[in-house]
Amino acid sequence: MDFKKGSEYSRHDIHNLYFGCPYPPGGRWTSGFVNPKGTNDLIIFMNIDVPGKTGHNYPNKYDPEEKKIIWYGDTESHSEQPTFKKILNYEFTSHFFARWDKKNKYFLYLGVGKNFSFKDKQPTTNNKGEPTTSIEITLSVDDSDQILSTDKNKLDSDNSFVMEKHLEEFIIGNWDSLDLGREYDICEETIDGKRKKFRTDTGEIDIFAISKDKKTYLVIELKKGRASDKVVGQIQRYMGYIQDEIATSDQKVKGLIIGLNDDLGLRRALTFNSDIIQFKKYKIKFDLVED
Repeated sequence: MDFKKGSEYSRHDIHNLYFGCPYPPGGRWTSGFVNPKGTNDLIIFMNIDVPGKTGHNYPNKYDPEEKKIIWYGDTESHSEQPTFKKILNYEFTSHFFARWDKKNKYFLYLGVGKNFSFKDKQPTTNNKGEPTTSIEITLSVDDSDQILSTDKNKLDSDNSFVMEKHLEEFIIGNWDSLDLGREYDICEETIDGKRKKFRTDTGEIDIFAISKDKKTYLVIELKKGRASDKVVGQIQRYMGYIQDEIATSDQKVKGLIIGLNDDLGLRRALTFNSDIIQFKKYKIKFDLVED
């Protein structure tokens, strides 16, 4: 499954991507990890700095200096159990999701785990607060430092991934003063003062808009350091959903990819789609002025 780094997904969202429906009551989908039936994927739901809804309070954490994620398995879990053997032997593709608030149903997608090491019999507590042990797995995921520093630690970085994360906030906050705002209106909900991205059956759109004459939908994706084939494939899937499920027969669907830099792969991928998908670069201007 191709998830989007730095985006948020609920358990229902993830189940829907695999099986086309919300997850059924009970079962592994309400636990800390689950292997979607018929796949070699493992979906790992981490709570960081907060206990889970079942009361388990594993000391999961992110080490910004080492750029490592530390994850604890189930109570009394160990490296000889089949699931953990498959993780450590890379028989599973392990997708890591994290949240910092147990009331939030959405988990931030960090990426696929790699560089695993482990320690068995590490002290922790069960859901009653009683002492027990668990396997402790240390791992890394590509760009995790950028995703986590942007969303949680607020560390400075000149990485394009981080700049494009802030760019999304800037575009939304300044929509009416941008060229896009002259032709399109944002087509998203606001719930309790918080923006809610438009969700399709294959993920959430970075920015979704509709022309002021209501004749054209616009799907906007920020490149965010992703490989060109992935971002083009992603925007095409979103556009296909809007065309099939949302647009009427007299409405068009267009796409716009925004990034700091393009590359040969992106230019080639858009050669035969240039009439419906565009790429635009953004420039950053920073001035110091006297007060």
